[in-house]
Amino acid sequence: MKKLMLFFSILLLCIAACTNDDDNTSNPDLLGKWKLVAQLVDPGDGSGTFQPIESDLELEFLEEGLVKVSNGNLCSLAIDSDGNSTESYSTVENTIDVTCNNPIPISFEIKEASLLLYYSCIEACAQRYHKLP
Repeated sequence: MKKLMLFFSILLLCIAACTNDDDNTSNPDLLGKWKLVAQLVDPGDGSGTFQPIESDLELEFLEEGLVKVSNGNLCSLAIDSDGNSTESYSTVENTIDVTCNNPIPISFEIKEASLLLYYSCIEACAQRYHKLP
């Protein structure tokens, strides 16, 4: 009886471990290159609006759960900086895990054909990206 219980326990563990956890391909609209086009400017009272900006910052979401950042990084709301980085993302949690000094995940959503990144700030702060062809 003990052997039978052990067998079923191992079988259940194997089934749980072998489930398809391919969460980063569940949103094909996210995959591809995105360019930063606007930033939310808020005076602290919630009345902020997105303002157009000029930036070379681009993101490329890859199927394997990675996002490549070109011409900058996602560690702050800076619109341009030198260098490139690679971060990881999850479409289950809709977050990007950044490798910065303060590694607070950035949440994201696709809304009205735009990619919106929401940073953890006291007042509202976000960036809008448009998909590149």
